Amino acid sequence: MGKESFSNLMFGLFLVVIIFFSAIIFSLSLRPFSLEGLLSKTNYYYNLFYSNLFNQIVLGLIAVLLIILAIYLIWKKGQYNKEDLSVAQKTSFGEIKISTNSIKHLTLKVIKGMGDIKEAKPEINILKMGGINIDLHLSVMQDVNIPELSEKIQRKVKEYLSETSGIETKEIKIHIDKIVYEDNKIK
Repeated sequence: MGKESFSNLMFGLFLVVIIFFSAIIFSLSLRPFSLEGLLSKTNYYYNLFYSNLFNQIVLGLIAVLLIILAIYLIWKKGQYNKEDLSVAQKTSFGEIKISTNSIKHLTLKVIKGMGDIKEAKPEINILKMGGINIDLHLSVMQDVNIPELSEKIQRKVKEYLSETSGIETKEIKIHIDKIVYEDNKIK
């Protein structure tokens, strides 16, 4: 059994235990059955849990928190680490996988040569139908023609990615997050 399989098995068992105990605690807070009958013990447990409304509320809150924790763990396990995702390209000799991190670096290489851009943060989105979309968050210099610069970036990035990796870029969205102003103070 591999390390990842063991980790997934332990995660699953942990979730089952959390859900089981949260269901018991939640049902105790609602009082649908006698705790004495369930545990076949003395009145101690009954008095502990049902002695007042506050204890019932605390039981219910604990159960809700455990359920929220279980849902959060399931959701977190279902999330992909976007840095580890890759785009698969099929060739006549086999398959090539290019990570989204590599695509980011290729995109930044194109943008690096443009003097009007101070900072760039690409986000790569892999499409189910094949290809990618890119969201480019940019900080540009003042007095730059944003529509011309955007078109130039979109064209160059799309061409470069197609030439170097064979990846089809469906859409490149440009987001101008900041305009950098130089201090031109007259001394």
